Amino acid sequence: MRVLICDGLRQQGVKIFQKVKNLEVEVREKIEPEELLDVIPGCDGVVIRSRTKIGREVLERASRLRVIGRAGIGVDNIDIEAATQRGVLVMNTPGANAVAAAEHAMALMLALARHIPRADESVRAGKWEKKKFVGTELYNQTLGIIGLGRIGSIVANRALGMRMRVLVFDPYVSEDVAAKLGVELVSQRKLFRESQFITIHTPFTKETEGLLDEAAFTMMKRGVRIINCARGGIIDESALYEAIKKKKVAGAALDVFSQEPPVNNPLLTLPQVIATPHLGASSEQAQKNVAVAIAEQMLDYLQNGLIRNAVNMPSMSRKMIEQIQPYMRLAERLGRLLSMYFQGNVRHLKISYGGDLRELELAPVTNAAQKGFLERALADEVNLVNAPVIMRNRGIQVEVATTSEARGYAGLVTLAVVTDKGQSRVAGTVFPTPECRIVGIDDYRVEASLEGRMLLISNYDRPGVIGFIGTTLGDHQVNIADMHLSRIRSKGTAICLVTIDHPVTSAALQALKEYEDIIGVTEIEV
Repeated sequence: MRVLICDGLRQQGVKIFQKVKNLEVEVREKIEPEELLDVIPGCDGVVIRSRTKIGREVLERASRLRVIGRAGIGVDNIDIEAATQRGVLVMNTPGANAVAAAEHAMALMLALARHIPRADESVRAGKWEKKKFVGTELYNQTLGIIGLGRIGSIVANRALGMRMRVLVFDPYVSEDVAAKLGVELVSQRKLFRESQFITIHTPFTKETEGLLDEAAFTMMKRGVRIINCARGGIIDESALYEAIKKKKVAGAALDVFSQEPPVNNPLLTLPQVIATPHLGASSEQAQKNVAVAIAEQMLDYLQNGLIRNAVNMPSMSRKMIEQIQPYMRLAERLGRLLSMYFQGNVRHLKISYGGDLRELELAPVTNAAQKGFLERALADEVNLVNAPVIMRNRGIQVEVATTSEARGYAGLVTLAVVTDKGQSRVAGTVFPTPECRIVGIDDYRVEASLEGRMLLISNYDRPGVIGFIGTTLGDHQVNIADMHLSRIRSKGTAICLVTIDHPVTSAALQALKEYEDIIGVTEIEV
């Protein structure tokens, strides 16, 4: 066997590979795309970090390749679809740098509370300004944590040890798990209103982009302090700048920025801002951990067939893949759709399989549904293998059932989420083409292709609503590719599922939401 190691993996990981008998190890710290194309045909495994890209062209040349190991979390430099099609396992190392990132957030919070960088600079300048740098204690202060994943949980634990009150906003965490951690699960609004420190530990997604914007800062306590060691773009940097200038925000400690490095960023002109160059995972231990973890994971797979932290699941037989892959795709999209419009804190996820699906191996389909449901909150941290573990760790019960009933379809997949505010449900099937189709949303019967961008609009069943929707989208240069309607006459309500070619503007969404006969609008991308 032969393993290619790219991008400067730490020696602790390289040595694990080198100790294996009959394993040829080639280390290329900086490999160019043309060189990779020449080398890849003879490789059984390849290790990369963020520099090397493995696209379809490389994979088409990789006749022997069985596994790609990403020493880190993000896998956007790998063509996952092409790898899956060629039966190549892709794995990453989520969690290996969690302690480093959490401790960096705590370090920044302490530095912010006690003005450490500015005080250090003052002393080095020959000054002794004790009164100027009077700080604030963390004891008895309220910390708001956005996102209670691996890193957020560690931050919560550290903060509780400092006797802080900890509030958490995370719709994907159950009340039982929050109670066991000793934190309070609250709404986003309450977290903003009551926190004296706010730290972000959620992935950058379409939903979290600009999460801390002008409206959010308006809700916050005067003198709040902000810490971000997650991803740039979650904070609206212009809004943060204005909030600091107006003294609404007392200070911010930022390890990440919308543009990195942050060229001509006005935030860096403010003395209230502490900035570090994306050091969250940059500890000796974290770099060692990801190197050791990826080496051990890859060897477990290459030698024993054991899969850990797989981003895809090509380890099934080809016959099984052909049977269930369309339904895995359907279940993942249904999970993603459901995650975009439920309300409240999750308690249960119910998955039901109807018709001919009862005869198939459904565990991978169930994993795909959970992965899709969690992706919006966790992005690259969740995969087909660890999704059930994450659901269990977050206290979300998953119930799976089969039935002969399929409403006339060959196979039917139904997902329902139960929250503290009620239940939301979606159902879908696969057409022979194969095409994923949605066939039900809550009590509405609606059939549409489950692909691309859509608007899910709930409204009162009254004349003029559909015309208003079409006119409003047209006025905002949004082209309608498809539209499907359903109503419940007895309730006097209806839904409209609109497939669109391009993202809608915030102005278009606002115009729709303000119309008196429209109950709600949800933007969906599956």
